[in-house]
Formats: sequence, structure tokens, C-alpha cells
Amino acid sequence: MNTSPPCRSDLPLGAAAGLAGGLIGAAAMTAFQDLLARVGITSGVRGWPSTERAADRLARLGGRRLPSRHRPAAGEAVHYAVGSLVGGLYGAVAERRPLAAWGRGAAFGIATATLLDEGLVPAMRFGDPVTRAPVQSHPYSYVSHLVYGAFTESARRCFRRLFGDARAGAAAIRQAKARRVAIVTRPVADSRRTLAMAFLLGATAGPRTSAPLVTASWAARLGWIDLKDSPLAMLGTTPAVALTTPMALGELIVDKLPSTPDRTDPPGLAARAISGAISGAALAGGRSWPAALAGTVGAVVSTYVCHRLRQRLSRALGHDAPVAAAEDLIAFGGATLLCLASLGQQADTARLDAASTEDYDDALAALGWPHS
Repeated sequence: MNTSPPCRSDLPLGAAAGLAGGLIGAAAMTAFQDLLARVGITSGVRGWPSTERAADRLARLGGRRLPSRHRPAAGEAVHYAVGSLVGGLYGAVAERRPLAAWGRGAAFGIATATLLDEGLVPAMRFGDPVTRAPVQSHPYSYVSHLVYGAFTESARRCFRRLFGDARAGAAAIRQAKARRVAIVTRPVADSRRTLAMAFLLGATAGPRTSAPLVTASWAARLGWIDLKDSPLAMLGTTPAVALTTPMALGELIVDKLPSTPDRTDPPGLAARAISGAISGAALAGGRSWPAALAGTVGAVVSTYVCHRLRQRLSRALGHDAPVAAAEDLIAFGGATLLCLASLGQQADTARLDAASTEDYDDALAALGWPHS
């Protein structure tokens, strides 16, 4: 039975992919501008950045005054919020009008620079009028937004496919439950797409070591991924679920303690690499060394990236708890989404009928459904 998403536009899915893509694009734009600053290239604009002025205006509208020490963090929050929201709007438009993605996001980047930096910012007095702004600020803005547009579009396409696959996986689960049959999947090949998903699943170990491992264990137990007769078959057993679940819950608590060692220390890094390797291989059926390697690389890269981001955001906000909570959501939510997407990829070949009465009853018992 084919439960793949139909080839038609879907505004909510497109907007969600655009929101996520816009966040990636905003981060890429920030990194690009930081790189330019290192070689002495700036916009030439003096005074507060437009994002900090916008944050201050919002605070005043709420009857509050934004303290100077909080302006950088508030400005950065405005930057990412606007980048994500504009990306969401773009994702919805591109869903109905593919021409909006012309030039792999180049048209979107140019339009964003024109409407925001050249239009809205001076109109709202968040910056100097166009005629009084430094000459170099205009090409600086357009080049920066070309980077934003390119990364937003690339990320949007990836997230659009990922969300579509996850929805197909969820649909397969719902239909199997409605028909009271078990989902029997087949091991997937080592395609570039599978290796990319193994990399991403391993990357969820960066913020939380146990996230990909416990999610892969539950996914195997519920029949979302096939580990039968593989070296990792034990991962889908009840004892494995009973072991990894308390580990994950414990990590949620330990991570918030001030005495917890840095994740980049050798023990923490090694644990994340192992978790990424096992979960990456599991996503590909439990027999793939390339997928295990992809998961390992994803875990190591993510460990350093997430460590740096958490330090930066915690310093900017003055509190670590909100950043830690966001990491929890991204790690476990992202791992679950990837396992669902893996099931969705196999929806064309998934057999929603039991191979035998024993398989049928075992599968229903694992899912917690009534069975004979």
C-alpha cells in the first residue's frame, strides 16, 4: 500500500519547512557576516543595529525599557524570529508558486533585502534613510541576503521532504492501527538519502547523548525500522527499551546540573560518537557500516556546534535553562521525526499485513494494542 504524500501543494507543510529553513538561513547569514567582519568588511552603519532598535521598540510598546546589557540578545532574537517568519511565508508561497524559488533562493534573498533593509527598516526608523545610509551598506545587505536566501531554500527543500516522509510514516501507523495489522518494514539500502538521515540522527546526540539511541530503540520495538537478524537486533527488544528510557530521563536531569562536565570532554564525546554510530546503523537496518560512520560524524560535529551555540546563547540570555529546554526538544523531537521519516520512506514497500499470527500478536503487543 502506498502511503506516500501526494504530489500536490500543502501550505501547512510548506510553511513549516520554510520556518525551519528560515532559521537555518538566518544562522548562515550571521555566520557569513561574522566571517566578513574578521577580514574587516562591515556595513559601515554606526550606532545600534536595526534588530536591536526593533527589540527596543517592542519593549517600549509593552511598557518596558530594554536594559543595555540585554540589547544584543534581544537583537539576535529579533534577527532569528524575523528570519524564521519570513522563511515560513516564503515556504507557503513556494508551495503554491514554485517560481518563487527561482535561482535556488536568489530571487527570495534579493526580494527580502529590498523589502526589509531598503524598505521596512528605514520606514520604521530602525535605520537611516536609504539616501543617508553608507554606500557600502547596500551591497553588504544584498550579498548577505543572497546567502540567507540560498541557505533558506536549500534547507526548505530538505525539511519539506523530511516532513513529508514523517507524515507518510505517521499515516502508515494510523492505517495499520485502524486495520489492526502490523507494519512489517524492510531494510533500506545505503543511498545518499539514507546516509544523510543517519548523519542527522547521529547529530541529535550532540545536544543529548541518549536521544538517538532511545528513539532508535523504541522505533525498532514498534516496528518502524527493521533490525531482525541484524547485529543490532537486541536494540528492538523490551530489555533495551527498559534500559535506554531511564538513561534518557536521567540525562534530562543531569544535563541541567552545574557540576556536569562539558560534552566536549573525551568521555562525553566518546559516548555521543557511540550513540550516533549505533543509531545511524540502526536506521539503515543494523548492518550498514557507512551509516554507522555517518552517524558518528554527525554526533561529533553536532557536539561541538551545539556546545558553542549553547554557550553563546546562554551568555546572551543570561540564563541557561531556556537553552537547555530547547536542546531537549530539538534532540528528542528531531530524533523521533527522523525515525518517522525513515518509516515514511519505506511506505511504498511496507507490508501492512502480518506474516504470521505470531508476528501479528507480537507487533500488536509492542504497540500496546489489543490482540488475541
